[in-house]
Amino acid sequence: LEEELDVQKPVELLVADTESAICVATDFDDRDINHNFDYDYEAYQSVEKGFKALIKLGNLEAAKELALRLMKDGSYQVECSDEGMMTEDIEACLKPVIRALKRVGGDAARNWALAMLTEDRVGFICEKELKRMAGQS
Repeated sequence: LEEELDVQKPVELLVADTESAICVATDFDDRDINHNFDYDYEAYQSVEKGFKALIKLGNLEAAKELALRLMKDGSYQVECSDEGMMTEDIEACLKPVIRALKRVGGDAARNWALAMLTEDRVGFICEKELKRMAGQS
């Protein structure tokens, strides 16, 4: 209904919805470590949509913080899976934030990229883009 009516959510609700989608997307059963476990593809789509909406509304700071959370929890999910099949979904979520920060540039973008590289437990999620932004390439 929200999509059909093009209803604008308040930023606080958008942040909460995106944070909740990150929790759902990155959730897995610890008993499934080192297996190809199911994950919620639609939740990753909701995260990406939330990031895009936050950026469109000019709330890049919230998107940056949530992206750090996604990198931490998502890279742990990749690390615990057998093949890391959700890696592309995580990268799709992060790319709008990376693009927005490239446009901004400066120390804020560089520091965020460094923080993202630090949070990446597997060392390859959006690695090239983040290293370039951090001045490491």
